Amino acid sequence: MTKEDKGTYLILTLLLVLASILRLYHPFEIPFSNDELGALGRTRFSTFSELISKAVLVDAHPAGVQVFLYYWTKLFGYSEIIVKLPFIVCGILSVYYVFLLGREWFNSTTGLVSAAYVATIQYTIMYSQFARPYSSGLFLSLVMVWYWNKVIFKPEERYYKNLFLYILFSALCAYNHHFSLLFAAIVGFTGVLFVKKKFLLKYVLAGISIFILYIPHLHIFFYQLKIGGIGNWLSKPGNDYIIQYIQYILQYSILAYILAGIIFLFGLVNLVRKRNMPAPYYFISLAWFLLPFLIGFFYSRYRDAVMEYSGLIFTFPFLLYSAFGWLPNLNIKPRLVFVLAICSVNVFALVKDRKYYNIFYQSYNERQTIINDSICKKVGANNLIALVQSNPSFILTFYSRKYHTDIPYTWMPDSSNKGVLIKYLEDHTPPYLTYDDAAASDLLYLPVILNYYPYIVLQNHCQGGTNYIFTSNPSLGKSPYVFQSVDDFEGPCQYWDEPDKSFLSDTISFSGKHSYKMDSLHEWASTFTCNLDKMTTSKSNLILITISLYPLENMRDVLIVASLESHGKEISWSATPVSEFIQDSTQHKWVNAYHAINLKDIHLNYPDVKVHVYIWNKGKKNFYMDDFGVRTMEGNPFIYWLTNKI
Repeated sequence: MTKEDKGTYLILTLLLVLASILRLYHPFEIPFSNDELGALGRTRFSTFSELISKAVLVDAHPAGVQVFLYYWTKLFGYSEIIVKLPFIVCGILSVYYVFLLGREWFNSTTGLVSAAYVATIQYTIMYSQFARPYSSGLFLSLVMVWYWNKVIFKPEERYYKNLFLYILFSALCAYNHHFSLLFAAIVGFTGVLFVKKKFLLKYVLAGISIFILYIPHLHIFFYQLKIGGIGNWLSKPGNDYIIQYIQYILQYSILAYILAGIIFLFGLVNLVRKRNMPAPYYFISLAWFLLPFLIGFFYSRYRDAVMEYSGLIFTFPFLLYSAFGWLPNLNIKPRLVFVLAICSVNVFALVKDRKYYNIFYQSYNERQTIINDSICKKVGANNLIALVQSNPSFILTFYSRKYHTDIPYTWMPDSSNKGVLIKYLEDHTPPYLTYDDAAASDLLYLPVILNYYPYIVLQNHCQGGTNYIFTSNPSLGKSPYVFQSVDDFEGPCQYWDEPDKSFLSDTISFSGKHSYKMDSLHEWASTFTCNLDKMTTSKSNLILITISLYPLENMRDVLIVASLESHGKEISWSATPVSEFIQDSTQHKWVNAYHAINLKDIHLNYPDVKVHVYIWNKGKKNFYMDDFGVRTMEGNPFIYWLTNKI
């Protein structure tokens, strides 16, 4: 081994040590995510056939990782670090294989620079700490390509051993994730373009062997394809998706943008100066990243939304090779400078800018159990409603067992009809209520709860959700609102159009002396209009809307509408039918209806944004309305932190 090789391997060793430290920082405090707990909840079956029918078929992923977790947890249990350890190891080993492949295809400089990025960015660190098919897929994809490269370009080196391992790891990729399956297929077809003629038949037979190994999974694949992807909650990618992806990879750090740009330009200048055509490996790398990206992008745009950053991680190293494959083979000192710069900038961005260990290690689900247990012990179970949306799950039972708690949760169904929740809150009136608002929770629960528990004791923001403690006693909490405006129809009201006085009624009201009458000839009433900047403190605020209604008939096709616009251009339009809160049989009594907006769900990069709120009597119904309120409260700035800028 030459002195240069020794220096290279020393740098690689230090990278692997750093990668291990970043992935194993406080190893016993790495929390489970919702996705992981959901997958673990699907391991509790007594037979393999049950596992497939009740855990795999209902999921959007192939069977590989679910089957692995099934047997792994049977052997070693459900401790966080025990469950995550194989995936962390895969993440660390991926750094090693990124270097090996980069050196093999380009040079040691490209290998070390690419490995330094995989070792130190949130993208690869976080998915190494998830017990899901991401770091495993990254590792399997790299090993598959390693042996594919030997089969195609070095057939004279232990051909049958390399062919066997290529077949094995291709099949494992197919069982791991649909995007790693796609990548394995692309790699396989690429080989047809480069394989030597005398090895073509053997290579084709290898491809057939991979397909045969996948046959037991075909019925699962077609079943999952039939039921569709995750488009019910995942949005379709925009035209700037690739830009957002690169910003995310570089952790939204200006320093990281500049450094990556400098290294890229350094390689480009080297290419131009030497006037050499890029190696074929460069075009292979570029194609291997772009093809899965474009297939996922257009499938998500025109069929079913499946595009996530996590699904692109299997081909992420080939994006790095495409960016840094032009670098010259530098001496040890310049290589070390590049690697130190990358590690310094990325770790700084990870810890300081992204606050990775502060935010990621604060589990919304774990805090939910701790907070509920604490308040329950403090005030007593009889003085508390511990409200949870949807059905009991492994998520809560896992942490209840971990902390030996016995919290009397109240389970509310996911339903478009909020009558069940409203009736429960009217019938049960203890002074405290806890509520855990996850990213996927129905936002309308929040204004309903605040109608009965209008003061806040605690608001704990985590990535993925917020833990709340509310109270009905003003001496025990404070108002959560940073802005509020209520039109009670008693006179002029700031931000509200002046109502048509001929429709004011002094015979019936919810509060004060007047209400406003809507009838079959009256589709619109007064509108709330306010500049967004005046009513919010951040782009993560929540806008909560409440109105009191007195129906004289059924309230179908009556909607509470909120729209945002900039210089006449509509940015967002949303509405809630009041029938979600008012049954057809409910008439001649005052009932509240609600609407809510999370500003984090709206692209607000527009000037002079205005908010409009109004009632739309689309069905031309007869009713009275009163106390039309628009309020703003602090939202969760970390709710989408996993992939978004803070």
